[in-house]
Amino acid sequence: MDGGRRTDEHGLVRLAEQALPDGLTHGPTRRFLAEQGLPAAGADLVFNGLGAERLQQLGPGEAADDGRWLVLGETDYCGTAVVLDGATGEVHLADRAGGELLRDLIASDLPALAGLIREVESVEPAARQTDSHGGRRGPAVVGEVIAAAEQRFRAIDPRLFEADTPPAHWPTALLVRALHWGARPGEPGTLAYEFEPELVAELAAVDGSGEVRRYQPQELPAGLTHEPTRRLLTEVGLPLDGELFGVGAKPLRTMAEAHPGAATQRAHQRDYIAIGWWPHDLVVALDGATGRLELPDWYDDGGPAAYLHRDLSALLYACWTYGRLRDEWARWDRGAGDWELFDPRALLGSHVDAMVEAVDPQAFETSDHSWRMLAEDPYTGGLLA
Repeated sequence: MDGGRRTDEHGLVRLAEQALPDGLTHGPTRRFLAEQGLPAAGADLVFNGLGAERLQQLGPGEAADDGRWLVLGETDYCGTAVVLDGATGEVHLADRAGGELLRDLIASDLPALAGLIREVESVEPAARQTDSHGGRRGPAVVGEVIAAAEQRFRAIDPRLFEADTPPAHWPTALLVRALHWGARPGEPGTLAYEFEPELVAELAAVDGSGEVRRYQPQELPAGLTHEPTRRLLTEVGLPLDGELFGVGAKPLRTMAEAHPGAATQRAHQRDYIAIGWWPHDLVVALDGATGRLELPDWYDDGGPAAYLHRDLSALLYACWTYGRLRDEWARWDRGAGDWELFDPRALLGSHVDAMVEAVDPQAFETSDHSWRMLAEDPYTGGLLA
């Protein structure tokens, strides 16, 4: 027990009667906070308002509010308040602007809020269970997971999702977790990730020409002896002319053959295969014996760091994750949506670095590694900006 707050073994926070202010007149909501409780955090919401000795009002406001707008917490992506309407039990994102209360409804009541949070937070852990969905992974499974969760959303809070413009907080929070269903970890001795050709096809669609370059076995250089990489190139392929990473139609050659005049201090890369292009006019160098991907140091400062990714599967999964998030960002950037406060781009931007890093943590290891350089570039404003 901490003042008027107590947390049970499931992480649910309940409030004692003295923590419930007079402005909370909705009886079922008072009982829910006292008997059921909310998680301390979840689905990109943080209920730090439950830590006060007494729920605080959102203020300053008009006296006509009657103290009914009570702060449960805030979003963890932009700090907008999550407030409870003490008269009706509804939950909103809310803020004051020029004396006016701006708000977006995100749950019809606290039981619905708790249920929506549980649904969102169940998606990512389920992806780590290798037998889920029969072991299938990829864009089609991501779509199935999202569709099933959205159907449950509507059952949990039908009034909210029957609105002309339902709040985008929930599907956006769902998407970033559903992308963990894109691939599964590879078996020992294989590539870092296993996925079907559809993942690269979708990557090509969201980040390039829409075409995939698959290689014939006779097209692969003799120096490419890493069998899992050979299978990926022939069976799955690489995006043609991708904006972030892509390959051309020309035959694969060694770095020394493809870029004979390029100065580099990384002499060991001369026999690597020039597999494709990377931002900042760099080329991706593939170690044909191990599948490891590196970048050359073509610039005066000796950067970037050599390591790019463990192998092509990690590169493609990272690029696909980034590409799906950027595609969603662009959709909202075109103005789809009618909310007073919620900005889906802020939620997406708060996740993208960690999601790409989770695919291959070594790719983000230092400020000299290329992915981190892209994420922290002050001229672009980050990966999605």
